[in-house]
Amino acid sequence: MNTGSKSKKFLSDEGKLEEHNPEEAAFRMWLRVFVTVRWITILGILVATLVASKLLNIGFPTLSAYGICVFVALCNLLLLYQARRLRKMPADLVIRQARVWGTVHLLLDLLAFIVLLHFTGGIENPFIFYFVLHIIGASVILHYKVVYLLAMAKIVAVMLLVGLEYAGVIPHVNLVGFASPTLYQQGSYILVVLIVLGSALFAATYMATSVAGELRKSQRAVVSLSQRLLKKRTGELEQASVEIAKLEEEKNRFLRFLGIAAHDLKAPLTAIQGFLWIMLGGYSGEITDKQRNMLERSTYRIKELLNLISDLLDIPRIETGQIVEEMKQVSLGQVIKASIGDLRETAKQKKLKLDLELPPALPKIYGSAPRLQQVITNLVSNAINYTPEGSITIRVSEGKNEIQVEVMDTGIGVPADDLPRLFEDFFRASNVETKGTGLGLSISRRIVEAHGGRIWVETPCPETGKGSRFAFTLPRRIENKRR
Repeated sequence: MNTGSKSKKFLSDEGKLEEHNPEEAAFRMWLRVFVTVRWITILGILVATLVASKLLNIGFPTLSAYGICVFVALCNLLLLYQARRLRKMPADLVIRQARVWGTVHLLLDLLAFIVLLHFTGGIENPFIFYFVLHIIGASVILHYKVVYLLAMAKIVAVMLLVGLEYAGVIPHVNLVGFASPTLYQQGSYILVVLIVLGSALFAATYMATSVAGELRKSQRAVVSLSQRLLKKRTGELEQASVEIAKLEEEKNRFLRFLGIAAHDLKAPLTAIQGFLWIMLGGYSGEITDKQRNMLERSTYRIKELLNLISDLLDIPRIETGQIVEEMKQVSLGQVIKASIGDLRETAKQKKLKLDLELPPALPKIYGSAPRLQQVITNLVSNAINYTPEGSITIRVSEGKNEIQVEVMDTGIGVPADDLPRLFEDFFRASNVETKGTGLGLSISRRIVEAHGGRIWVETPCPETGKGSRFAFTLPRRIENKRR
């Protein structure tokens, strides 16, 4: 028998996670059912004894019946204890130990039933045929050869009891008021009962062991199939894990290269920009208007390149988790006010109304002030750039577990087809004519997600019916929870 395969998990009393295959789980279940059936049997014997003696006035030694109930109850408590011990056993010992304990308790039941049968009329007792139920239960857990031996033991035990009573070796207890006092000595009656009982026992044994055997074969086939599938899936997962590790390494290598390349490009461009400013300032001699125009255009282009390089430097810093090292307790209100302070003049020049709605007592959050300011500045700048007229509103609202920041405008909005890709790297909406890196929103998304929040856009804005509403959330957590 293969008991090493694993498909079902159990928690032991010590909290240790153990695994058992379906066949082992079936044995454990059978022991639990056996315990339950025993309690029902004890209750049935007690009720039958009371009904027979008190209502039907059948005379027999009831104390003996009660004593048998006590004996079976003690055996059942022992089995309950043993069944619980199976949780602490290794998987490969569960079936063997369950069969040993099951065999012992089935023999104890046989002994108890024979004794009970003796004190309740012997061959006269119609409950003698309950042996069939006992053998069906044994077929579930025991090997079929053992079940046949148990069936043989049952019929031999009954024959021995009946024979000893018939020969007068042991006294016969008559069910007074129910059966004839001489019924146990009628050979034809005894022979018929033994034949019916024996044939019923062996027929039940054959059917029950056949069904149980097929079930065990099916369980083992399922376990074998599960093993093959698990092995196949494990191989696929290992291969996928290797590929993911390679991709992750390639990604980290690219991010390192990106950071180094952007950093190396930034220094000479900054120097070139400085020299151009010197030339525009007239410190290197007089320049013509045509030369000034060309120098100013060059300065603007260099500024665009420096902005692109700054964005490219931000991506590896955020992806590698450097932003976490910058986090501390910060005032979100102050961050927002600092972000829009420099943008009010820009909005004023475009004759746009810039409103800020802050709660009176906004709590501090755990985050990076420069990075959050970068997000708000980017969202408000976009709103100003793409709003020809109207207003821009920055609103902050508090929830139970998070704080929400919204930037609403009355601008041109975002085409519906562009919404799914709006936060991707280098993506620009199709209705935008001004140039840019296309990294602002993707970097904002990375920053918000690094803080444990989320960012999204709605267009048109639900409140104004035009423009857009960009919103993001930040969790209300303190420093020690973050860590």
